[in-house]
Amino acid sequence: MIVLLEEQESWSLMMLVSAVAIDNADISFEGKEAIRRWRSEHQEGSPELEGLTEALNGRLNAAIDEKLMRRVKSKGRYETVRR
Repeated sequence: MIVLLEEQESWSLMMLVSAVAIDNADISFEGKEAIRRWRSEHQEGSPELEGLTEALNGRLNAAIDEKLMRRVKSKGRYETVRR
């Protein structure tokens, strides 16, 4: 299984997560400002957002692959197989 987020989807995810962090996390004013600066650097169409999208896709698919792979013992040895 492969999941590929588009830039608009990763931007929406980033905006949601950063808004929740700013509004609900117990972080300092400086921390909130750092999140706001980081968010402003990752505007739609920016190279930073493109990099973030690639990183999200890589991590997301690695997590999915890890969940779908398992080690089984067969004939006295272990093999990694897909579920």
